[in-house]
Amino acid sequence: MWVIRLVFFVLLLFLLVYVFVTNAGQTVDLRLFGREFLDLGLFWIVSVSVVLGVLATVIGMGLREFRLRRERARLRRERDALQRELDDLRSLPLQELAGDAPAKEQ
Repeated sequence: MWVIRLVFFVLLLFLLVYVFVTNAGQTVDLRLFGREFLDLGLFWIVSVSVVLGVLATVIGMGLREFRLRRERARLRRERDALQRELDDLRSLPLQELAGDAPAKEQ
Protein backbone atom coordinates (compact mmCIF):
# COMPACT_ATOMS: atom_id res chain seq x y z
CA MET A 1 0.00 0.00 0.00
CA TRP A 2 2.83 2.41 0.82
CA VAL A 3 4.28 1.83 -2.65
CA ILE A 4 1.05 3.02 -4.28
CA ARG A 5 1.06 6.12 -2.08
CA LEU A 6 4.68 6.82 -2.94
CA VAL A 7 4.03 6.48 -6.68
CA PHE A 8 0.97 8.73 -6.41
CA PHE A 9 2.97 11.34 -4.46
CA VAL A 10 5.82 11.32 -7.00
CA LEU A 11 3.39 11.67 -9.92
CA LEU A 12 1.64 14.55 -8.18
CA LEU A 13 5.00 16.21 -7.50
CA PHE A 14 6.03 15.92 -11.15
CA LEU A 15 2.67 17.31 -12.26
CA LEU A 16 3.03 20.32 -9.95
CA VAL A 17 6.59 20.98 -11.14
CA TYR A 18 5.42 20.77 -14.76
CA VAL A 19 2.58 23.24 -14.14
CA PHE A 20 4.89 25.66 -12.34
CA VAL A 21 7.58 25.50 -15.03
CA THR A 22 5.16 26.00 -17.92
CA ASN A 23 3.48 28.96 -16.17
CA ALA A 24 6.64 30.55 -14.77
CA GLY A 25 6.23 33.72 -16.80
CA GLN A 26 2.53 34.21 -16.07
CA THR A 27 1.54 37.16 -13.91
CA VAL A 28 -1.86 38.10 -12.56
CA ASP A 29 -3.47 41.11 -10.90
CA LEU A 30 -5.19 40.31 -7.64
CA ARG A 31 -7.83 42.34 -5.83
CA LEU A 32 -8.22 41.14 -2.28
CA PHE A 33 -10.23 42.91 0.44
CA GLY A 34 -10.16 46.22 -1.39
CA ARG A 35 -6.43 46.18 -2.09
CA GLU A 36 -4.79 45.60 -5.44
CA PHE A 37 -1.71 43.49 -5.95
CA LEU A 38 -0.32 43.92 -9.46
CA ASP A 39 1.89 41.58 -11.47
CA LEU A 40 2.03 38.73 -8.99
CA GLY A 41 3.50 35.50 -10.26
CA LEU A 42 1.03 32.69 -10.73
CA PHE A 43 3.44 30.44 -8.84
CA TRP A 44 3.08 32.58 -5.71
CA ILE A 45 -0.71 32.73 -5.92
CA VAL A 46 -0.98 28.95 -6.19
CA SER A 47 1.64 28.33 -3.50
CA VAL A 48 0.05 30.67 -0.97
CA SER A 49 -3.40 29.21 -1.71
CA VAL A 50 -2.14 25.68 -1.09
CA VAL A 51 -0.40 26.66 2.14
CA LEU A 52 -3.51 28.45 3.43
CA GLY A 53 -5.63 25.43 2.55
CA VAL A 54 -3.27 23.07 4.34
CA LEU A 55 -3.19 25.32 7.42
CA ALA A 56 -6.99 25.53 7.53
CA THR A 57 -7.22 21.75 7.25
CA VAL A 58 -4.64 21.14 9.97
CA ILE A 59 -6.37 23.57 12.33
CA GLY A 60 -9.74 21.93 11.68
CA MET A 61 -8.32 18.46 12.20
CA GLY A 62 -6.58 19.58 15.39
CA LEU A 63 -9.79 20.98 16.84
CA ARG A 64 -11.67 17.81 15.99
CA GLU A 65 -8.90 15.65 17.47
CA PHE A 66 -8.96 17.70 20.68
CA ARG A 67 -12.74 17.35 20.96
CA LEU A 68 -12.62 13.58 20.34
CA ARG A 69 -9.85 13.05 22.91
CA ARG A 70 -11.81 15.02 25.50
CA GLU A 71 -14.92 12.92 24.77
CA ARG A 72 -12.90 9.71 25.02
CA ALA A 73 -11.49 10.77 28.41
CA ARG A 74 -15.00 11.57 29.66
CA LEU A 75 -16.28 8.18 28.53
CA ARG A 76 -13.35 6.40 30.20
CA ARG A 77 -14.07 8.18 33.50
CA GLU A 78 -17.72 7.21 33.22
CA ARG A 79 -16.81 3.61 32.41
CA ASP A 80 -14.44 3.42 35.38
CA ALA A 81 -17.11 4.81 37.72
CA LEU A 82 -19.64 2.28 36.47
CA GLN A 83 -17.09 -0.54 36.81
CA ARG A 84 -16.35 0.48 40.42
CA GLU A 85 -20.08 0.55 41.17
CA LEU A 86 -20.52 -2.90 39.62
CA ASP A 87 -17.57 -4.29 41.59
CA ASP A 88 -19.03 -2.84 44.81
CA LEU A 89 -22.40 -4.45 44.08
CA ARG A 90 -20.77 -7.81 43.37
CA SER A 91 -18.86 -7.75 46.64
CA LEU A 92 -21.95 -7.14 48.82
CA PRO A 93 -22.76 -10.17 50.99
CA LEU A 94 -25.94 -12.02 50.17
CA GLN A 95 -28.15 -12.02 53.23
CA GLU A 96 -31.53 -13.51 53.63
CA LEU A 97 -33.71 -11.85 56.17
CA ALA A 98 -36.05 -14.08 58.09
CA GLY A 99 -39.07 -11.92 57.33
CA ASP A 100 -38.27 -11.69 53.62
CA ALA A 101 -37.78 -15.40 52.96
CA PRO A 102 -40.84 -17.10 51.45
CA ALA A 103 -42.44 -19.78 53.58
CA LYS A 104 -42.13 -23.34 52.34
CA GLU A 105 -45.35 -25.09 51.56
CA GLN A 106 -45.66 -28.59 52.82
